[in-house]
Amino acid sequence: MKTPPLSPEELLHRMAHHDDQSAFSELFTRYHSKLVVFALPFTRSRELAEEAVSDVFLKIWQKRATLVQVQNPASYLYVAVRNQALNYRQKVENQPSQPLEDLPAELMVELMTPERTLLQGELYAAIQQAVGKLPPQCQMVFRLVREEGLKYKEAADIMGISAKTVEVQMGIAIKKISQELQGHLPQRATGPNRVLRIALVLVALLPAAGW
Repeated sequence: MKTPPLSPEELLHRMAHHDDQSAFSELFTRYHSKLVVFALPFTRSRELAEEAVSDVFLKIWQKRATLVQVQNPASYLYVAVRNQALNYRQKVENQPSQPLEDLPAELMVELMTPERTLLQGELYAAIQQAVGKLPPQCQMVFRLVREEGLKYKEAADIMGISAKTVEVQMGIAIKKISQELQGHLPQRATGPNRVLRIALVLVALLPAAGW
C-alpha cells in the first residue's frame, strides 16, 4: 500500500524542525510550475516569472524556521509570488501592473493538480477547454478556488480583490462552463434545466471551497 503524500503543512514542519531538504524539494516540485504560470500575468515575462518564484522558494528555505505557524501554505505561496512578481515587473519596467481583466487570454495556461487525473476522456478535455475560454480574471478565480481548493477570502487576498468579487466571478465561471458543456451530457434535459444539470455535474466533479 502506497504511503499518502505529505501535506504542505507537514512539509513545512519537516523543513522547520529537521532542516529536511527532501521536504523542501517536494514542496518545490509540487508548486513550482503552477506558481510560474500564476506569476506570468503579473510579470508578462517567463524569465521574470521564474525568477520571482525561485526567489520566493529561496526565501522560504532561508526563513523556514519561522513558517511553522503558516495555516495555509498554498495561499502563503501564491501571495508571496504575486507580491514578488509585481515587484519585479515594476522594477524592470518602472510601470504599474495591468488589471487582470485586460490580460491576454493566451497567458493563462492550464494548471494541473493530482485531482485532475480523476477526470478522464472527453468530459475532462471539454471542461479544460471551457475554462480556457473564460476571461483572465474569471479563469484565475476558478482555478484558485476549484483547482487549488482555496477559500473565497484566500483567493481574494491573493488576487487583490474582494471576496464578493470572487463569488461573482465563480458564478459567472460555472454558468459559462456549464453552457459550453451542453453537448457532452445526455440530451434528456433541455433549456434551463439542462444548464442547471450540467452545473451540478461540474460542481460534483471538481473539488469545491467556500468562504
